[in-house]
Amino acid sequence: MMLLVACTKDNPNVSLADYHYDYFPVKLGAYWMYDVVEISHDQNAAIEHDTISYQLKTEIGDTLIDNEGRITNRFYRYKRNTSFDSWVLTDVWTTILVDNRAELVDENIRKVVLRFPIKANMVWNPNQFNFLASQQAYYEDIHNPNSVSGFSLDSTVKALSVKELSLVSYAHQYEVYAKKIGLVRKYYKDLKISNFDTLNILSGKELYYTLTDYSH
Repeated sequence: MMLLVACTKDNPNVSLADYHYDYFPVKLGAYWMYDVVEISHDQNAAIEHDTISYQLKTEIGDTLIDNEGRITNRFYRYKRNTSFDSWVLTDVWTTILVDNRAELVDENIRKVVLRFPIKANMVWNPNQFNFLASQQAYYEDIHNPNSVSGFSLDSTVKALSVKELSLVSYAHQYEVYAKKIGLVRKYYKDLKISNFDTLNILSGKELYYTLTDYSH
């Protein structure tokens, strides 16, 4: 079940369609499959740059009441090494659309992944409800066509949460969502580097999702 609280009463000229909630569809039984690459960097480890690849499936489950008293949906996460293997349930998160926010809760870490309406001047803190460092997320490439794994996507948006470079660190993190589909790509880099050189990595993590299949 999709729970929406769209505050349009203060502006009768704005419709629900103008909020673009369909970038984050929540429907019982809907699923998404991704190819995932994780890279762990540690110059002191036996394997300094360790890469693992696997497949991830996320699925919208039934509803429950969360610790805020809200009706949310279970968000199942399954993993397997290859398409020849069986899916293994690894995590159960929760997800909700409420008060013009799309939220995911991972082991009690509540994150605001999208803020509505989707528009050029929208800015929000993904970590406003958790203990993690404050971030300033915003949108780029709004309603642009795109292509992912052979899917021709009419309308996508990039939600960018971090893009920082310093003498000793590099962070670049964003997600791409497609209208009526959901998350199609995730790009995450959080690295310790040397002398502004993003290829001279001392430690950190990289994580990439690419959509391969979905069903609503």
